[in-house]
Formats: sequence, structure tokens, C-alpha cells
Amino acid sequence: MSLSQTPRFGAAFRVVWVFYFLSFVASFALLPTVPLHLRELGLGVKASGGFTAAFMLGSGLGALFTGPLGDRWGQAHVLKLATVAAAACFACYSALGGAWSFFLVGIPHGVVWSGFRTATLAWVGGFLLEEHRADGLAIFGMAAPGGGALGPVLGVWMMSHLGFPKMMLLLAALSASLFFVVGRLPAAGATGRPVHEGYDHAHPAAGASELLGWILAPAAVLACLALSYGSIPSYGTQEARDLGFAWPSALVSCYGLGMVLLRLYMGWRGMGRDPMRLMPTMLALNIVAAFGLAVVPGGMVRHILCGTLYGASFGMAHTLVWTYAMARVAADRRGSATGALYFSYDLGIAVGSFLMGFPMEHLGYRWGWVAAALPLCAALPAGRKMQSSSQLPADS
Repeated sequence: MSLSQTPRFGAAFRVVWVFYFLSFVASFALLPTVPLHLRELGLGVKASGGFTAAFMLGSGLGALFTGPLGDRWGQAHVLKLATVAAAACFACYSALGGAWSFFLVGIPHGVVWSGFRTATLAWVGGFLLEEHRADGLAIFGMAAPGGGALGPVLGVWMMSHLGFPKMMLLLAALSASLFFVVGRLPAAGATGRPVHEGYDHAHPAAGASELLGWILAPAAVLACLALSYGSIPSYGTQEARDLGFAWPSALVSCYGLGMVLLRLYMGWRGMGRDPMRLMPTMLALNIVAAFGLAVVPGGMVRHILCGTLYGASFGMAHTLVWTYAMARVAADRRGSATGALYFSYDLGIAVGSFLMGFPMEHLGYRWGWVAAALPLCAALPAGRKMQSSSQLPADS
């Protein structure tokens, strides 16, 4: 599939892509800068990195509720409510004075963030036609890392030039404006079919009783990826600041850039009839990148190279998990399945961000990156299981 063919997804697809991109710009301007602000307020490395843990803990637990809520109430309604609630949370940060109050706001903000993600992914999973699902998710998957690459650069710049409170108010305004973007989201796709109708006929769709059986492998992969990734937004910018890098957000930004570049290439090239064949390779490359942060000599160049490889491999593994999941879930349970998967993912980020703080602070950043690489090794068996279960008969 070429990029010139992407209009086949329709205007609604482009609207939700812009919405998701801007929501990630706002959130990824927040996640690296709050730990820096908490350091200014007197917290140490480990304690300041705990904000990401609190935020993602709220998101993981919230996904268990926002996912089913989208199935019952409608994904667009959840997204509208999330934009208003997120704007209120950003505004609260601007007025906070005590360091520990950030954790109290971070947890409910994480719940709101789960609504953004579960509702958006469930909507897109129901919108994309079966034959274009993997390629469409690859193209859609550029929205999050694109916002994730721009957000940290924008956040660090605004914090330095405007100050933390004004920066939070600007992010609140951005989040509030997304309400009007969601308002352009129709109830039906470009083909005229309802968004929640139709799913992959190559794999039987799972109902409630079957959901637990197939969801364990993708949930395990996401949890392992997340345990490793939790250290990136919490400690990457802190290491860069402590070592005096000219580009403090290089690791987080290049992580997002790597995601965009590989997803752009794979969306243009196409992934064929069996995209899951790529899963073991992507997990292996992610392991190489994570260990590279620990052992590759140098400073900022290490962040640039390893961050780009980490983001590229991580992003494609993430896309493949969602491709696998959306092919197997019934239309009226996409929100619930998305919520269950995001629960494992976000909880993994929260735990990873918290646990990696110990080696980061007490043993040094290099040993912290070693610890962050270890969970990825555990993802390989589950990834291979997903690959083998997705292979179709030759005549299918």
C-alpha cells in the first residue's frame, strides 16, 4: 500500500489521527517535565520518577472501566469527556505548590488518559477493514510516537522559557480544544458502515468466554514491553540533564522518531498476509536497543542511536499486538478488550518506572538500563506464541 492510497481510510480516520497526535503532544510534554519540576522542588531521582508510575497506575486501572464504558456509551462520548477532564488536570498542575500533590493529581489524570487511548483504539479497530487493518494501524500508529517525539521537545522548551505554571495552562488549552476535534468524528466510516460492525473473518471473533484464552499472550508481551519502557520517560531526560547533554530530550524524542520512521515505511510497503511473522524480530531488536543504552559508549549519541532503534522496534511490536487483538475480538467488545490490554501495558509502565528508580539512583543510569532490558527477554516466548497462532492456512 502506498501513502497515496491512504485516503481510502476516509476523513474520519484523518480526524481521529490528528486528535490522537495532539493528545500525545500534550501528555508527552507533561511526563518528562514533571519529574524535572519535582527535582526543582527537592525530590530525588527515584521519587521524581514516581510521577510516571502514579500516572500510568491510574491509566492502567482506569482502562478496566473506560474500555467497557466506551462499548456501552459510545467511544466518541468517552473522548469528549476525556478532553474536558484532561484540561482540568493540566490546569490543576499549574496551581500546585507541594511536590507530593502532583502524585494525587497524576492518578486521576491517568484514569482520564486511559479514556483517550481505549476509546481511540477501539474506534480505529472497528473502523479499519480487515484487509487493511495491519497497514492502517501502522499508519495510525505514527500519531502517538509523532506526538511523543514532539511533546518532550516542546515541553522542555516551554518549561525553560515560560515556566512550569504557564506551560501547564497552555497544555490545558490544547486539551480543551480537542473537544471540538472529536466533534467532527462521525458515527460511520468512509464506507458508510457503522464503526462497530464487521471484524476479521479469517479468525473467529472472541466473545466474553473466549476473551481470556487468547488475550494472555498479547497481554504478556505488552506487560514486558511496558516494564522496560517505563524507565524511558522517567529517567532518560534526567540522565541527559545530569550528564549535561545539549539535547536533554534526545532519548524520548528519538524513541518517537524511530516509531514514526519504521511505521511510515511499513505502512507504505505493506506487511503482507502474515504481519505477525515480524514479531520475534522486533522483540529481538528491542532487546538490542535496551542493552545498548547500558553498554554503548558515549552520551547523547548513545541516546540518539539506541532511542531510535528502541522506538522503531517497540512501535512495530506494539502495532502487531493490536493487529493480532483486533482480529480476534467481537465488535461489541473491542473497548473491553482494549481496556484489558491497556491495563497490562499501563500497569507495566507504572511498575517499571517505580522499580527502575532503585538501580538508576543507587547503582547509576547504566545499570538501570540493564535492569530495563531484562523484561524484554521474557516477551520472546509469548511473541512466538502469537506468531504461531496467527498463521493461516495457504488457501484461506
